[in-house]
Amino acid sequence: MAENTGMVDPKIFEDLQTKIDEDAEVRDQIKAILQTLERQCRNAQSVLSRAHSTPAAHLQPVLESAEKAIKEEVDSIGKLSSIASNSPYYKTLKSRSSANGGRYNGIWTRDVQNVIFAILLCGWLGGLTKDGKPAEFSQLRKLEKYSKASLQTSPKPRSTNSAFAVPVNLKDRDAFHISIEEYLLSLISLIEELSRLAINSVTLGDYQRPLQISQFVKDLHAGFQILNLKNDVLRRRSDSIKYNVKKIEDIVYDLSLRNLVTRPGAAATSSFTTRNPPKIIPLIQNHNFTTPEMPLIDPVTMSTITPASPGSPSKSPKSQPIQSLPSDVARIVTHLHPALLASAYYFRFSSLVEEPVPTLLHSLLPVALLQIVYSVTCLPSAGSNTKHVKKLKPGEKKRAGETSEIVNKIFTTVFALVLSSTAVPAIAALQILFGAPFTTHIEHTLLSSAHISLLTLFPLFYVHGVDTQRWLEIASLHAPIDEVFGAAIGALLGAWLGAVPIPLDWDREWQKWPVTVITGAYGGYVVGKVLGGSGLVRGKRIEFE
Repeated sequence: MAENTGMVDPKIFEDLQTKIDEDAEVRDQIKAILQTLERQCRNAQSVLSRAHSTPAAHLQPVLESAEKAIKEEVDSIGKLSSIASNSPYYKTLKSRSSANGGRYNGIWTRDVQNVIFAILLCGWLGGLTKDGKPAEFSQLRKLEKYSKASLQTSPKPRSTNSAFAVPVNLKDRDAFHISIEEYLLSLISLIEELSRLAINSVTLGDYQRPLQISQFVKDLHAGFQILNLKNDVLRRRSDSIKYNVKKIEDIVYDLSLRNLVTRPGAAATSSFTTRNPPKIIPLIQNHNFTTPEMPLIDPVTMSTITPASPGSPSKSPKSQPIQSLPSDVARIVTHLHPALLASAYYFRFSSLVEEPVPTLLHSLLPVALLQIVYSVTCLPSAGSNTKHVKKLKPGEKKRAGETSEIVNKIFTTVFALVLSSTAVPAIAALQILFGAPFTTHIEHTLLSSAHISLLTLFPLFYVHGVDTQRWLEIASLHAPIDEVFGAAIGALLGAWLGAVPIPLDWDREWQKWPVTVITGAYGGYVVGKVLGGSGLVRGKRIEFE
């Protein structure tokens, strides 16, 4: 063979390839073992889950099947330990956060936890016999016992035993072992499973097992409280222990209330039995109590409703005109309000003739604000008290009744705005029935209807709410005339008369739809409000003969 004269020896790469092949072979072996171990863990948990539906007296066959499944798991753990500990590949699988060899990589730690959990649960249920003797019920195995625990698959004492020969909490060398974290996480899984077992035990009629589970879980909870855990997976999972303790305590508490479990000293503390219950003497007997009848109150208008007597004819009392609020501000705003509306409309009339849609749209908000200010400051809201409230002295606080009055005004204002907005399509349909364009000028019709609704319906909704009797009077034009009802009649009558100049052949720009209708509505509103508030027609009713 010719001697290599290069600067790099090819054997270096040949050795590296050999190590890569060895690592790949070890990796494949570990994956194969983990697949088998995962299948065995599912089998063991499936067998142990039958304990939830099996009474304690018939649990022995389930435990024997679980011991066989656990023995297979232990054999797989032994194979995994021999491969992972003797191969350098184990070092590359360690977690980066581990400074020593005391932690496993995440590829098998979950399976190891499942094996420990199966051993814990089977041992707690009374399985995993040792030397042919039954294990103590509801006992916890120590961590060190997992390196020497014998798993017997037959009840005979001379059967072949299999040892769980795996180091525990190893610190002196880098090898496969069981860590403290895996053991504690398995204990948390055991607590979660026992809380479920407590519920199912009650379903099976075993009322003593929840007491044993409660005492056992409380002891574990006390032990976990000693540990100073860091903010990691173990700490987060340990927080669930207190909820499981509470769940089990609720079960025991419910059983004790139903007398399904024996409580110490229960017979001594019980003062009577169900056979001889104490005689309950009624405190009120043969006494006639008369309660005063509460007057019926309308929830909207807050007025008293007087029920009609059986013999008297049903005649509803006549309503009274709306009185303005007795304040200086109300009197000033009442006189300024129609003047402000008329002057604002006068200055915007030329813009309305040139561009009806933008002008009507931009003037909606100012008109709404004027109507709100007028209604809040001058008119009583639906269901409010119209009594005069004395002025507050400097430093004097408002009373609770005054605060509720402010809240009522705000609610009534919003409610009236919503009802007025919902009435816009109805007013538009009414205008179309009276001759407004149907296929064209839709925006013109809707915006003019919105203005008419703000002028006529908003104040009426504010003072009357949804009082059926008042609205029947308004619809039949039989309500007493006041500045609110008079303004509404004037606006509607003015809008109807404003449509008269539209078909005339005067060839004026202001004759187009809906300029004259809006002009008539605003003019009629101002005239009707002034006349309705004056003494000439105030309080009178429209009579039809």
